[in-house]
Amino acid sequence: MVPLYQRLKTLKFRLVICFRYGNILRMSKTAVGSDVEAYCTKCKMVLAHSVVAMTGTKPRRVRCNTCNGEHNYRAEKPVAKTAGKTAAKKTAKTPRKAATKRTRQTWEEVMQEASAKPHKKYSMSGSYGEGDWIEHATFGLGCVQSFIAPNKITVRFADSTRMLVCNRS
Repeated sequence: MVPLYQRLKTLKFRLVICFRYGNILRMSKTAVGSDVEAYCTKCKMVLAHSVVAMTGTKPRRVRCNTCNGEHNYRAEKPVAKTAGKTAAKKTAKTPRKAATKRTRQTWEEVMQEASAKPHKKYSMSGSYGEGDWIEHATFGLGCVQSFIAPNKITVRFADSTRMLVCNRS
């Protein structure tokens, strides 16, 4: 009599043992439409999926038979990165730039600097550059932070930063 493992080698099919029910299933090679077990990104569990697309002999995209969610094939649950390892890698790759970063000034400090500078009255037809100080009828005194082509400026006022129109004919 031929041993079982030698008979299994001659089969053109793979045998899959279903641990949940203790059954031995005969399954053909993976193809589009066949069922595989994969990690579902919606259900957050390893469940039965149907193969939707393949790359070579491996499944590329699958559809969950439980929630019908379609996603890339993941054979098992992804391992979470630990915070210590990622922090160590980041510090090893790039030095900190804290010294070069400009600290954010309070509105009172900005107003003290602005008291010596000239102010322009805001109008939609006026032209303004970065660093100009404008007096707006509703929002008050503000500093132009940036110019957005062709006709907008970002202005920092005491309560918020607003986008205004300029260079209108």
